[in-house]
This record gives sequence, C-alpha cells and structure tokens, in this order.
Amino acid sequence: MSAFTRLWRRAPLWRATLMATGVTTVLSVLVPAPWLASSLPAYTGLTSRIQHALGMGGQGGTGTDDALHPQEDHRTISVPPVDAQMEGRVSFIGKDIPLPAGKWHPLLTYQDDLSHGEIMTAIYVRTNDGIVTGLLLLQGTSQSLPIADTMPIQGQCTSPFAFMTRSQPVDGNHSECWLTSPIRIVNGFFLTSDPALQQLVSSPFFIPAAVERLNIQGYTLPSVLVDAAWNRIEKREPDSRADFLSVHLLTSPAPPGSTRAPGAPENWTRTGMRDSATVSDFVQRTNAWIQGWAPYLLQAFEGQQATPPASAAEDPGFRG
Repeated sequence: MSAFTRLWRRAPLWRATLMATGVTTVLSVLVPAPWLASSLPAYTGLTSRIQHALGMGGQGGTGTDDALHPQEDHRTISVPPVDAQMEGRVSFIGKDIPLPAGKWHPLLTYQDDLSHGEIMTAIYVRTNDGIVTGLLLLQGTSQSLPIADTMPIQGQCTSPFAFMTRSQPVDGNHSECWLTSPIRIVNGFFLTSDPALQQLVSSPFFIPAAVERLNIQGYTLPSVLVDAAWNRIEKREPDSRADFLSVHLLTSPAPPGSTRAPGAPENWTRTGMRDSATVSDFVQRTNAWIQGWAPYLLQAFEGQQATPPASAAEDPGFRG
C-alpha cells in the first residue's frame, strides 16, 4: 500500500480538503470570478475556450466562440484565432479600414458594455521571423456617444511629448489630427510620457492583454515602438454627440532580425532624437508615412473603399 493510499484512508480531513480544492479549481475555470476576469484578460480566453469545448459558450444566448461576456461586469473580450491573416483592408465598425503593408493577425477585440458599449477596440499584429514589427490598434464608435467622452482622443492631438502633431482646421463639425510618438517597452510594459497615450496603452483590456497573448504565441517585442496615429471626430448636431475613429500603428524601428532599436533610450524623445541621425531618420520617415496615409483613413471613415498604392502602405517598420 502506497503512502498516498494510507494517507487517503486515514486522514479524512486532508481527503476532504483535497477534494474541495479540486472542485473549486474546476469552478474557477468554468465560472471565473469577475475580478479574476478583469485582472487577467488572457485567463478569460482560456476559460472561454474550455467553456466552448464543453458546450457552455451559448448560455443565455450571448456567448460566441472564444468570447467572454460575464453578466457581472458586462465586458466582452474576443480572442480570434491568431493564425487568421488579413492583407489590404479589414472590416471594422462597418467600415473598410486600409491596412499597412504586410500580413496582419488578429489578437483581440474588446467592447465594454457597462460604461461605453458604443466603443469597439481591435488589435492586430505583424511579425517577421518571430519578432513583432507592428501592432495596429483600432478604436471607433458603433453609435454616437456624448462629445465630452471623446476628450481622451482630443487629448492625444495636443501632446507636447509627440515627435510631431498635425491637424486639419476645426470647422465646428469635426476635428482631425495625426501624430507620431515614442513608446518604450520595458519588461512587456508600454511606457510613454504622453498621459493620454499612456492611458490607452496601459488599459488592462488592450495592450497588456495583447502582450500576454504574444508571449503565449512565442513572439518577441522590440525595445521601442513609434506610434503613428490618426484621429477623426465627427460631431452630430444638435444633440452634442459624436462619432470617432482612432487608428494607431505602433511600428518598430529595430533592424531585421533584432529587437533592439537603434540609438540610446534617451534618443527616443522629442528633443533627444536630434542626437542620433538614425533615430531622427526613422522618425522623419514615420512622420511622412502617416501624413500620406491619413487621406486613405479619412476615405474609409467616410464610407469609401480606399485603395492605397503599395508604396503608400509600406510604413518604415515593414520588413517585406
């Protein structure tokens, strides 16, 4: 008789504790607590796949494949198959958004039905030899929301920490801007001096969740990304509501096969880039790229099918 068998027979309290631990572990996977789902977005993907495999994904008529929609917090995080692949354009909030050059793979989509069910978020990744060369973050409204709730988007357009900011003249009915900003990556965390951009990239439901999925898939992030962003807000009179589309391409300056960006960390700032010709060159090329890409994004926002030439789609981080 083994030691385990003897312990099982002679220690009823230990036996009961072991059985209770097993039951609670199973329940934590099948019915995750709201705080756990909020703290570990990647864990929600695991639980949703297990629920779907067990035929639990359609309970209440709200479940979908690889989706988590707990009744308690009203958040929906969908984890599409990462081997899916998009080129040319992608459908988002009912619009055909042109994609930068390369093959893009979906990482996650997100909707917060509790506070802002009107806002949709989607993140895509582009890689080369297992190294991330670009992340694409799309945010937009599926229906109009109070114009005051677009302040975080407007805040991005006036950042004093950006490499470059440009905007169209505001006519009272819309605002549009494009800009480039530095983002350092330290131990998987995205860090930037711009408060509005930091709020976006540090939200636990967006970039951290995407990074965790990248780690699971074995992809490596570079040490620096440059955010090439475009924002458009359309006001709806007379009810003071608005629609918006925000597109962020986080493109990598690291050379092919490497995760290390050129220059020193202090060079990846608005003032520090002047001390490195390589950093300055990459920033200038990214500035020029988003300037040329903006008209195609505007066409997409207005419901047109934009077809940019291949040369316009090739951002500086594209590796072919």
